[in-house]
Amino acid sequence: MPGEARQQLKKWARHKLESLGDFLENHAAGLKSRTYYIDLFSHDTAAGVTPAVFETETRFTGYIFAARDGGQAREIRRLTAAHRGETTVISGSLVHDSVVRRLFDGIPRSASSFALIDPPGYRRLRWSLIKKLATHGVDWRGHKTDLLIIFPLEMALTRNLTRPECAASITRLFGGSDWLKIKKSLVEGSSNLDVVRHQLVSLYKKGLKSLGYRYVSDTSPAPFSRPPVYHVIWASDRQNRARLLADVWGRPRYLADELFAGEKAE
Repeated sequence: MPGEARQQLKKWARHKLESLGDFLENHAAGLKSRTYYIDLFSHDTAAGVTPAVFETETRFTGYIFAARDGGQAREIRRLTAAHRGETTVISGSLVHDSVVRRLFDGIPRSASSFALIDPPGYRRLRWSLIKKLATHGVDWRGHKTDLLIIFPLEMALTRNLTRPECAASITRLFGGSDWLKIKKSLVEGSSNLDVVRHQLVSLYKKGLKSLGYRYVSDTSPAPFSRPPVYHVIWASDRQNRARLLADVWGRPRYLADELFAGEKAE
């Protein structure tokens, strides 16, 4: 059951799910047009992230989930069967352009789209996918798909930055080799890890801006771990969500199994 799976999650992961729920609620409430929700890695986090979007009172026009294969597609359908709303599950590798096109086939040109990108690690997130989303998700007004990216910074990227066997996948993540300059500064000792983390996020944001996104902002989640295992990045050419990101993810929360769970954090 989804609730049981959540209890097994680490504190930072449960904080992420609560923050995501609050962000989706506030974001959807402020939308001025029909908007479809797309979950790109729902097959990897189906026990947590997939139900989170349905727990918000404000609903999107429709929901589209990506699954790697038929088995995971059936599991996502099982998890979403009890929820109201137009729901579509697409199976196949997101590496293929045809699969990404299918994600948008059911979205009218008059509607906007919002994509949650919460990969299980940096190897599964390729820059080519981000470019496809920006290209295929354009509505009739010329607005690209809004992107909410759970960037796997400390959980995967920085710990593998200097490993030769990881170089190719990191290059695919950024869509180029500029990250090697950051790696070099770390190896040579001219930059410490805090600086390197900031530079890696800045490089990714630079890439999003190069795709034409007007608003690109980021925030670090509340410190349930030091350093935080992930970073949050927002990209949109329709609306700025910098304040909402900071308010939601920066908020300390008492989670269900903690002493002050019933009290609201200041």
